[in-house]
Order: sequence, then C-alpha cells, then structure tokens
Amino acid sequence: VLLLENGGSPNPMQNVPFYFQSLLHIPQIDYEYYTVPQKHACLAMQEQRSFWPRGMGLGGTSNLNCMLWQRSSRHDYDRWAKLSGSDEWKFDNVLRNFKNIEDYHGSYNNDKWHSHDGKGVYVSTVEHTNLLEEFFEAGREMGYPTKNVNGNQEPRSAFWGISSFSGTSSQQDEPTHLQIFSCFLKHLDQKQTWRLVTYKRHGVERFVKAKREIIISAGAIDSPKLLMLSGIGPKDHLESLGIKCLINLPVGRNLMDHIMAMFGPFTVETPGKTNVLGRDITLNTVSDYFSKRKGFMASAIGANAVAYVHSSLSKEGGNILNKPPDIQLLFIPASLSVPDAFEDFFKFKKGVIQKYVNGFEDKDSFMVNVMLGKYSSRGEIKLASADPTKKPVMDPKYFSHPDDIRRMVDGMNFTVEMAENTKAFRKIGTRLINRHLPGCEKFELKGEKYYECYARHMTSTVYHQCGTCRMGNGIKDPKAVVDSKFRVLHAKGLRVVDASIIPEIPNGNINSAVFMIADKASEFILDYWAKVDNYKQGRRGVDKELLSTAHIL
Repeated sequence: VLLLENGGSPNPMQNVPFYFQSLLHIPQIDYEYYTVPQKHACLAMQEQRSFWPRGMGLGGTSNLNCMLWQRSSRHDYDRWAKLSGSDEWKFDNVLRNFKNIEDYHGSYNNDKWHSHDGKGVYVSTVEHTNLLEEFFEAGREMGYPTKNVNGNQEPRSAFWGISSFSGTSSQQDEPTHLQIFSCFLKHLDQKQTWRLVTYKRHGVERFVKAKREIIISAGAIDSPKLLMLSGIGPKDHLESLGIKCLINLPVGRNLMDHIMAMFGPFTVETPGKTNVLGRDITLNTVSDYFSKRKGFMASAIGANAVAYVHSSLSKEGGNILNKPPDIQLLFIPASLSVPDAFEDFFKFKKGVIQKYVNGFEDKDSFMVNVMLGKYSSRGEIKLASADPTKKPVMDPKYFSHPDDIRRMVDGMNFTVEMAENTKAFRKIGTRLINRHLPGCEKFELKGEKYYECYARHMTSTVYHQCGTCRMGNGIKDPKAVVDSKFRVLHAKGLRVVDASIIPEIPNGNINSAVFMIADKASEFILDYWAKVDNYKQGRRGVDKELLSTAHIL
C-alpha cells in the first residue's frame, strides 16, 4: 500500500490532550482553513468567519481532535441504511464495526455494546469529577437517567467517553506494510479507469500508478477539492474554472457541521467546585499528568459529562423514542480564566470575551456547550481556482435554516432551567451571569430573543464537517457521489473513505463514526478483491457481470 500524506509523522506534542488548543494555528501541522463570512452566525468572530483547523500528517485532522468518543443514535445509522439502499448500514450491522475499533475501559463495560480485547482504540472515561454529582442529579430531577450514551442511546446523561491511552491522544503506530510519502496531492488522471495520481514531493511533480484502486481519505474539505480538481464534480462550477468535467456529480454539496453556542459562564457560590486557573491548574497538575497520565491535562477541553435531550421541534411529531435526541449538552466545569487566549483560539473579535467575563475570571464557574445534534442547514464547498495550492471556498451557511436556531434556543433554555431551577444546582448557588453579551444589549436577559442573539454571536464549529461526497442509493440517487460501498459513481477503481461520505450527520461527535466507516470500508475492499482474485483463479464466488460492473457504478 502506498500512502500519500502531506505532513509526515505527527508531532509528539500532539500526544498530550491538554495541548490541543495551543497546537492549532501552527502552519506546520494545521492548514488553518476559514469559512466565508457568515450571514446568520459567527457575529462575534473576526470577519464573521469560522476557523476550521485541518491537520497535516499521518492521521490527518484526528491529530487535532478533542478525542470525544460518541457513537450517536442507532436511528442515525438506520437512516443511513435507508438513504444508501443498503441494510449493511443499519445500526445492528455496524455495531460489530464499532466494537472492532475500540478497546473499551470506560464506566459502562458491557459485552453487548463494547469490546475490550486490546486491539482497537483505547476508550476510557474522563477522571476529573468536578460537579458530576450535581450534573447527574439535576438530570435525574428533569427526567433524564444516567446511563451509557454509547449503547442504545436515548435522552440521558453520562460520563464523557474519550479515546485515549493512559491520558495520551490515541495515535496508532505506523503499519509496517505502508510506504509513506510526505507530499502534496494534486489530482487524479483518468485513462478508462482511475489509476494515476499526480503529486508533488520536494518540489518535483511525480505520478504513481495504482495496481488495483485509489482510495481518497482527505476529509470532508479536501476530498471534494481533490475530486473537483480531477474533473469530478458539478459541471457548471468546474467549467467556470476551466476544468474539464469528466463526471458530473454533486461533489462539495450537502456540507454539514455540528455547531454549538459556548454558553455561560454559570457562577457557583460554593468554592472549589470547578477548575480555576492559578488555584486548581498549577505545576502539581503538570506533574500529576506527566507522572501518572491523569488529571485535568488528560482531557482536551476539560469536559467531563454529556447529556442528550429533545428540542420542542423534535417533540412536536411525537414518538420521541424513535428519534435521535437533537441537542447535546457538553458540560465543562472550568472558568474562563484567560479570556484573551480564548479569543485568540476561536478568533473572536478582540475584547468581546474579555469585556463579557470581566471580574469573573477567577470565580468558580462552568460552561455548557449547547450543540445541535441534528442539523438542518446545508452548505457547500467550491474550488477557488484550478490551482491545487489554493484553499477551497467553504460556506457552511450556519443558521440558514430556521429550525436550527429554534433548536439552539431550546437547548439554552433547558440549560438555564437545569442550572438555576434544580435542587442539585440551587444548593451550590448556580446562576447565569447577570450581564449581556456584547452585541445583545437590546434584548432582555434570559429571553428567547437574547438567547438567539447570543447563539448567533457565539457560534462555533464542533469540527464535525461532513457530507460533501455523500453516500447514496447508486446512480439513481441525484444527491449521491458514492454508493453504499464508497465507490465513486460512474468511475472505476476509485473510492472515497472519510467523513465526506456521511449522508446525514449523526447526533453525536463523529470521530468514532469515522473510525467505524474505515473499518466498514476495509471489509468491503477485502471482500471485493478476494472475489476478483477467486474469479481470476477460476474459482467460483463471483459473477462475471458483477465483476465487470460493480466498480463502475
């Protein structure tokens, strides 16, 4: 196997979860993509653009991942099966793949849902317990039990599962059967079948011929970019850039992303309940991590619990047990102690966060990231030019669908109700700070218009871009780019295997789903070529007509 990857081996510093944010914006390991200015969102961001980090090196953007491990709802994968026309994508049939990829050592060990044979990604549960008791008790007061969200997910709360190994980021060793080149992939060449790849290495343009097939795994942004540069994509768009369209497919469309409002801070009167920089995160914290691989630094963003709930929109149709919860609440028991660093990381306008939290930096407080699990807006990715060195044009069109802001406001209302009106949080004196976010002063605090304004200003990506090479039901599906086995339609010898094939975004963090997709792809690929080899050897097991057409869908 020849692997073409820009960036080489991961940086050793990427093994430390706590360094996640500080390693962004470094051009040697991050492409530093930005969206176009957003009309309905990101109002507090510089130029109203969302920062989308993209990782260089073996492992790609997973090297910059927060390692939050959520399988999402079984209903999401049953929906994939319907959209792709293949029952292989039903949850009961992908559960095996989820178990294949994990070595589970979390708090909900159950052989029905998890594997712990030591062969997969080490999945554990975060160990810092700040405010966990209050969070879970508040959830139970509101009718949400504390159970495993990575089993048969229902509306509930749970410990946060992370993919880590002894407090380090989960990075697999380089397989010995791979030949790895650090390069810049330029485009594919078609000659009856898709076999040639043109790339640059050390400034020299080269090409390589694949014996069997080409698999693109460049992610939801760069996989569609590569296909379009190669002549596979929307005909009008390609021809407007002088690129000959070889296969007219909706590449780059259907762009989805989870978005969140970083909501808070919620102050806590009882001291010592949360993490405050200077008081709780000290040299002892560093020593504890490097000696025991435990503590606050073993978590990428300080989160330790999650809840899934239904919005009023989801409840309107009734029968919520047959729907995935559409709101995720990520609980972060830490204060915004360094607002200027927070502004720099998320690329907020200078001074917005500093003004908002001024005087609260050293007080016990927590944040809740209110995330849209189910997302109705759809964006697109286009080429900026035919020059492969140019970054693509990315427009997620955040909040362009009215249902999304409605769900977000519901999630914020739920969070305030939980933090201020449950016995669990009232006994420690929890309150949302009595101050307007800059830009939302004209709205009444804690009113729906204020929450909407807050969400439109504090919009953040959750780094879950997907869907731009959508999997569908073969050539009869006008929205599809690949079929249920990842094969590019109307092409031979070409697959896409990454988050771009996701037809509808699942309701949880997509890292584990992408691992599952990779495991599923390995089964499809091995099975296909085993049948081809058997046929060539004169054995039974593959139909001649199937062999000639299965990879030219």
